[in-house]
Amino acid sequence: MDIYHYFLERGLTDSHRHFSSAWLGRAENYLCLRSGRGPSSDALIELFQTLWREGRLMLAARVAWAVLWLKPEARR
Repeated sequence: MDIYHYFLERGLTDSHRHFSSAWLGRAENYLCLRSGRGPSSDALIELFQTLWREGRLMLAARVAWAVLWLKPEARR
């Protein structure tokens, strides 16, 4: 399961556009431009740092896990 679907299932986002802008701090079309590869490692690391600062430690741990097991084609 990718991070977007994890956030979607928990009701933290309702679209790729919202996830890209609100959670990843990127342009609304960011995930679309990534062509199904998911967020880059840089975007996920920034997401982790944001979640950690906000005290959302379990969610931050889930994102960290996703970064550790990120497929090579999604890293950049």
